[in-house]
Amino acid sequence: MKLHNMIMTALVALVLISCSVQEDDVDGTALTRLAQQVKATGVVEKLAAMDGKLVAMDKKLEALERKVESGVRVVAPADTTAPDQSDGGTPTVDVVQPEQATELSDKPAEFQLTYEPPTKVRLVIWHSYRGKEKAVFEKLCRDFSAVYPKFDMEPQEVPFSALRDKLVVTIPRGEGPDLFIYAHNNIGDWLLKGDILVPLSTYIDKFDSFEALDRFMPDTVKALAYDGTVYGYPMAYKSHALFYNKALVKKAPATVDELIEMASAVMTRVDPAEEEDDDDDDDDDDEDDDRIFGLVYDSGLLYNHALWVQAFGGRIMDEKGNALIDTPEMIKASQLVRTFVSPHGILPNLDDSMATFLFNANQVAFVIKGPWFLGEIDESVDYGVAVLPEVATGKPGKPFLGSEGVFLSHCSQNKDAAFQFLRYVTSYESAAQRLVAGSQPVPNLAVYRDKALVARADPALEVFRKQAENTVIMSSRPAMQAVWSTVDNALRKVIFGGADAAKVMKQAQAKVDHDIAGMGK
Repeated sequence: MKLHNMIMTALVALVLISCSVQEDDVDGTALTRLAQQVKATGVVEKLAAMDGKLVAMDKKLEALERKVESGVRVVAPADTTAPDQSDGGTPTVDVVQPEQATELSDKPAEFQLTYEPPTKVRLVIWHSYRGKEKAVFEKLCRDFSAVYPKFDMEPQEVPFSALRDKLVVTIPRGEGPDLFIYAHNNIGDWLLKGDILVPLSTYIDKFDSFEALDRFMPDTVKALAYDGTVYGYPMAYKSHALFYNKALVKKAPATVDELIEMASAVMTRVDPAEEEDDDDDDDDDDEDDDRIFGLVYDSGLLYNHALWVQAFGGRIMDEKGNALIDTPEMIKASQLVRTFVSPHGILPNLDDSMATFLFNANQVAFVIKGPWFLGEIDESVDYGVAVLPEVATGKPGKPFLGSEGVFLSHCSQNKDAAFQFLRYVTSYESAAQRLVAGSQPVPNLAVYRDKALVARADPALEVFRKQAENTVIMSSRPAMQAVWSTVDNALRKVIFGGADAAKVMKQAQAKVDHDIAGMGK
């Protein structure tokens, strides 16, 4: 910019000289000779051309600055180690030339401790992982202790159904873990109860950097922040997608109309051999054992139902913590799902456990589930995974986005040391193992730049990464605790009871508002 200013000054001076000579009409003077000499050398044209280039360069820099401010990272050919950022929930946005895309597989800098305890410390971490997720997580704990002997990691599995209550009871009494892993949506409730979470700002300033959080999908970090304070680092992100049984349907539907058509067609298939048992009184209770279902998921749960509400453009809670239940979008979504039951008859009143059972028995064409379902599918089932269908053109199913975070416990006596493992378990090296060996949808953007690594992972995870582009961050405000059960009950009345959606949602809104108002008392 200094050079640009110098050039502009010179150009102005030359123009003034030229103008002055023409104005006074002083032929043969020193000024005239100087102007002629300058013109003869072509310096004016050269300076003007150079200034034009600098102006163009300034515009490019301004454009790059706008991209960086908007969350898009510009990757130069030589910059192959920094993780990508993304914009608005998009998994990865690289501003690179096509021929460079295959060169962006270099790993980021390896993890290094930024603090080491003076003596050996024992760190307890609670989680509810099972199967492959549990195996790879426990391996990471062992690896960390092996490389850094002063850290004695002790992972402890707690059933998911009990983990939240156990955290609330033990941590304030000083009897809980040093770290724990849980979904982000309870942050507000934990803060309301107090003495459970530790804000991470001080630890990030001392042992990491806020810029380093760019390595994650932005929405997964945003979900773990509350009122501008970060309380956890993201381990995984979760949302719904559409699973389909390839023995019953060959492809996934792009629209809800196609879903209804394909699910209905599957249900009309009847095996004549199955009808022979209809007259056997002893088998009356089992007459539906081999029935083929079109679509199964627990549609009476708001957590599952929100994807239709948000597809129509609605929300469940606004930024101020106001519940949005009695809305046109909620009513429209409820009426839509009601048609799945009647007149289409593709959706039975079954819960998510039955959806898993029927899918593994090849008795249901479609189920709506999250990435946790990947570990529940029987190896014999030939299945596919797809993004959720559109309710109308340009309005795809938009489920909640959940950010599973690792949190620092208020009762930990070794918080500095615990924060080091928090960094490690969310690092590139750990995320790469969790993606491939644990089949986890990890939020670390740099992982997806390594095409060879991604090729080794479950291909279904790429679908969930695509679905993440159309999600809504689940609210973590305490008020959400007053929403779930009330709206669950309202949904069941409409979907399976045939109640008037507008009337029921108005009643639910009144109850939720009353319950939220009473939360502060």
